Amino acid sequence: MKTPIRRLATILLGVAAVSSCSTDQPTASLPSQPAPVSASTHAPNATLLGAVTSLISVHGLLRTTPLAAPITVTKDIGSAGGTLSIPEAGVTVVVPSGALAATTTITMTARAGSLVAYDFAPHGITFARPLVFTQQLRGTNASLLTAPLLGLAYYQDASLLTATGGLVSELLGGATNLLTWTFTSTIPHFSGYVVTSDRR
Repeated sequence: MKTPIRRLATILLGVAAVSSCSTDQPTASLPSQPAPVSASTHAPNATLLGAVTSLISVHGLLRTTPLAAPITVTKDIGSAGGTLSIPEAGVTVVVPSGALAATTTITMTARAGSLVAYDFAPHGITFARPLVFTQQLRGTNASLLTAPLLGLAYYQDASLLTATGGLVSELLGGATNLLTWTFTSTIPHFSGYVVTSDRR
């Protein structure tokens, strides 16, 4: 009688051990971790995004007639200051006196398409005094209702932009002049800025 009892006890212990092990292992029904997004999907690179929580999704101000191609202006500006403008894009940037310690080649590019966005160089440069950015609102979808919502936003890389907005890491205030129908803000550093109509 002892032998069958021992056999039964051994079988029961074995089943318990197998059950215990199987519950520690993930099963096929558990959700798997999402696969990493490949570069071919054109998703923003993690090195560009930094902390995902620091990025803000925005709608951009749009031109009623898209720019067919990028427009670039370049100028050497010294400590006395100077002005960059692209009349076709309705933008003017004033570098005030004292913003730069030495003569620097400044480049401003109006991006092609409907989005009112600009790339600046040299990348990463900061200014002792902020530059004054002015955007003409004629020829855009700005209205009396949306004018109070306009802002200027900094984007780290052009890959963060879409046709109608994008992901930005800084939102800057500004003011709309209803008499001249212009939006004005300040630029403390380069690289890219987009005029925003609101946050998404």
